[in-house]
Amino acid sequence: MARILVPFDDSEPARDALRYAFDLFPDDDVTVLVVVDTTSLPFIPNTAADESSDESEALLSEAAVLLETAESIAADRGVEIETRTRLGTPAQEVLEYAEAEAIDHIVMGSHGRSGVARILLGSVAEVVVRHSSVPVTVVR
Repeated sequence: MARILVPFDDSEPARDALRYAFDLFPDDDVTVLVVVDTTSLPFIPNTAADESSDESEALLSEAAVLLETAESIAADRGVEIETRTRLGTPAQEVLEYAEAEAIDHIVMGSHGRSGVARILLGSVAEVVVRHSSVPVTVVR
């Protein structure tokens, strides 16, 4: 079985990419990865510090909601998925996860929820396509 990674931010392209992964790889293992983007934070919360635990919990709670959405989409298709959360820069975290976990293929949306910021900062999908050591399918 191949290991398929679907980065997920609950944008329509990400939802389409997840559905497409189920269609393209019906018998393979699908892992949905939510990356909590820490690049816009003034600092990265230290989960060991009491004063930052509220901020950390809020970020992780948001990620949990996104993963629940992905699990719901999978359940509608009768598919079981693995879910993971990482903190950091989205493109870097996707690439590092794919490498560390021996992912065979990445399926991702062409753009996420970031709108104008995506245009100014560059597309996560573009960075992943350019630097991935495994095939990447970009769903529009």
